[in-house]
Amino acid sequence: MAYNEALAHVHFWTFFIGVNLTFLPMHFLGYSGMPRRIPDYPDAYAGFNMVCSAGSLVSAFSALFFMYIVYEGLTSTRRVSSNYWYKRLLAKSAW
Repeated sequence: MAYNEALAHVHFWTFFIGVNLTFLPMHFLGYSGMPRRIPDYPDAYAGFNMVCSAGSLVSAFSALFFMYIVYEGLTSTRRVSSNYWYKRLLAKSAW
């Protein structure tokens, strides 16, 4: 059983971007003076909150994509070689 490494790279980058889009604007919102834990916020903060919402959607899509990668890896017929790490090490070395 082996997973598709190209799909795993796509998952990593989409999740990385989604998390950073979610939480990085929150720092700027805090610097701007937005109070925490309130059900309604002033319209001045709407732009950053939309970026946070979009980032959370990207992260959620990435989590679903991860579930697909796991399913695809479990149902595929690809096999890992008997000495996977050593072969990769030799392929990257200058020998």
